[in-house]
Amino acid sequence: MKLKGKVAFITGASGGIGSAVARTFASEGANVGIAARSADKLEALAAEIRDLGRKAVVCRCDVMKDQDILDSIRSTVRELGPIDILVNCAGIVSFEAVHELPDEVWDRTMQINATAPFVAIREVLPSMLKRKYGRIINVASVSGKIGFAYRSAYSASKHAVLGLNRSLSAEVAPHGITANCICPTFVSTAMFDESIQKWADETGKTFKEMEAELRNKVPMKRFIDPAEVAPLALLLASDDSGGMTGQAINVDGGFLQV
Repeated sequence: MKLKGKVAFITGASGGIGSAVARTFASEGANVGIAARSADKLEALAAEIRDLGRKAVVCRCDVMKDQDILDSIRSTVRELGPIDILVNCAGIVSFEAVHELPDEVWDRTMQINATAPFVAIREVLPSMLKRKYGRIINVASVSGKIGFAYRSAYSASKHAVLGLNRSLSAEVAPHGITANCICPTFVSTAMFDESIQKWADETGKTFKEMEAELRNKVPMKRFIDPAEVAPLALLLASDDSGGMTGQAINVDGGFLQV
């Protein structure tokens, strides 16, 4: 029970990495606020969490709207207590050539992937500073370290998350708060399947051809399961990682060795 008595708040919790993290945290003793747009998926996840004997607060939240983020965090605090662990997991990916990238796609990608984490961090931080304890985990991407063709908005947003995390970690380190990033690549989720199709469309390939090409870029020759990301989130959320902050750790099957 590495998280016994802790309160976690997780965005993007309706599926993929977010739901895997929520289940793992609950299994280790945390009560959780789970936020996403899909109320039905959140309710199903909440039922699983409650079956483990934990509390779950369902927060229907569109991270395009700052007020939704604030309302979700405040609702969780009212029902469960101050946030000990914040996991910013909500994200989207876009696929356009730079010269064809619409303003609205750029703005939406930056809002969801970079601004929303900032808004959530700013909301939970005063309580963490007061209590001299906190764990902030930002799910970024190896796209925050390198660039990919047709993913300029996504890569820019994830570079922004890594930059925010570096500065944040330096600010809060003296106050018992850690801030770290997880950088996955090619994780088997519904969003990744959509990404494969969009990438295939941009390059004139079939879905199967694009899938095989991406798999072959990974030294392990396979994609990552969301359940393989959750244990790292657990480590970063627990007291076992008290000496780790400002890091951006890859979970990518050996794709990027930096």
